[in-house]
Amino acid sequence: MNFFGHAVVAGWTDKRGRHVLGSMLPDFEAMIGVPLIEARDADIRRGIDLHHRTDQAFHRAPTFLASCARALDELTGAGVRRGTARAVGHVGSEMFLDGCLTHEQGYADDYLRALDVEIDGLLQWQDDGRAFSKLHTRLKTWGVPSDYAEPSFVLERLSDTLRRRPALAVLGDQAAQVAAFLPRLQRMVELGAPKLLHELKDALGSGH
Repeated sequence: MNFFGHAVVAGWTDKRGRHVLGSMLPDFEAMIGVPLIEARDADIRRGIDLHHRTDQAFHRAPTFLASCARALDELTGAGVRRGTARAVGHVGSEMFLDGCLTHEQGYADDYLRALDVEIDGLLQWQDDGRAFSKLHTRLKTWGVPSDYAEPSFVLERLSDTLRRRPALAVLGDQAAQVAAFLPRLQRMVELGAPKLLHELKDALGSGH
C-alpha cells in the first residue's frame, strides 16, 4: 500500500495528525533512503506499527492478489518480461488505489492535517532530518496526490521506481505495452477498491 492509502487506513481508528503521519513514515523513509532512528511520540509509534500491520494484511487481500495476477497474465501475454509485469501489477495497483482514494474529501483532509503536524524534536533521522525536511516540503507543496489517478503520471513514477532494480525495470521496448495496460489496471483497481477496503477492515479489526 502506498503512503496516501496508509493515511486513509490510519484515519479509520484515529484521525489525529501524529497517528496518521506515523502511518506514512515507513514509506517516507523508503522514499528518502535515510533510516528513521527514533520516533519520540506514542501516537507516531502507533501509526508506524499500524503501517506494518496494514502492509501485511494488504498483501494478503484477495482483491489485491487478483489484481496482481491479472496484471501478470495480461502483461506477459503482451510480451513484457515476468519480473517487470509482476512489479507493475503490484506497485501500479498501490499507486492507482491512492489516486482513487484522493477523491474522498475526508481522506484528503486527514492527509493534509497530518502533513501540518509540528514535528520538531519528535523524529530522529540518521541525517538529522535533512532529507525528510526536503520531502516534507515537497509533499506540502504538492498537496493531495491526485496525480496518482493519471496513468501517465503512474507510468513515470513506475519507471523511476523500478529503474533502481534492473530485473524489474521497464525496458524501453516494453514501455508501450505497459503504458497501454495501465488504464485497464486503473479501472480494475477502482472497481475493486470498495471490496479491498472491506477486506482490510476485516483483517485489521477496524470495523465498518
